Amino acid sequence: MGHNIKVEILEPKGYCAGVERAIKLAFKARQDYPEKNVYVLGMLVHNNFVVRFLEDKGIKTATKIEDIPNESVIIFSAHGHKVQYDALAKDKNLIVYDSTCPKVQSNLDLIKKYLEKGHQIIYIGQEGHPEAEACLSLSKNVILFHKNLLKNYQSISDPNPLIITQTTLNICDVKSIQTDILSVIPGAHVANEVCASTRLRQEAFSSIKERPDLILVVGDRNSSNTRRLLEVAKSTLPQVPSTLISSADELDDKLLGNKKRIVISSGASTPLEIINAVSDKIKNY
Repeated sequence: MGHNIKVEILEPKGYCAGVERAIKLAFKARQDYPEKNVYVLGMLVHNNFVVRFLEDKGIKTATKIEDIPNESVIIFSAHGHKVQYDALAKDKNLIVYDSTCPKVQSNLDLIKKYLEKGHQIIYIGQEGHPEAEACLSLSKNVILFHKNLLKNYQSISDPNPLIITQTTLNICDVKSIQTDILSVIPGAHVANEVCASTRLRQEAFSSIKERPDLILVVGDRNSSNTRRLLEVAKSTLPQVPSTLISSADELDDKLLGNKKRIVISSGASTPLEIINAVSDKIKNY
């Protein structure tokens, strides 16, 4: 006891605007239809504590739209959804609440605009991530970037494709991929669409004045933006050990022993209570 560890919590912290909006919309759906079954398709946001909290309020999680009974309420997650699901929801007579993050929605709209003009889209994103799946579902002309794409340049016939990015990626990685693509397709148009909340959280590591003994990234292991934060922490301050934890329960002597300064960073869907609980446990260690 009484180690007196100094704790610095990096800003921004707590929910980003998109996550906050999605949670409010889920509660509204539950309130509007107290008699009906309310389902979120997939994880509303990538945080298990939030998912459990919603379940306590009677908001269930469905992994497949086919599993949702007809005439229920469906909430589409903050990450966006495959375009085909709109027609399926209509067929099943579902009441739709769409919590797609406005930043993701603006990406989808930009992709549609370029598709309408006959352009191809090079999408830098994580295969299988719901946000990437939503964007790729718009057209066969939205092509997921992978390392071999530039070698097999034939799949891109457009001299002026749009390069667009999943909103939760590592900004340094994105920049180097954009540079690679532009070296092969100099006429490509680059949309810098990593969202501000993601970017500010990643950039915050560069503003750390005094070198800490440990960096803790607090968030869910399912969360893309949280995992990217850990990568950025390791590359910005490689000499400082950094680790991802989902709650204060994961703090132990192995992590905290002999530490004098700890910096806490947090994902965009990490509840403030969890960040504060981690900070309090360290201070009372």
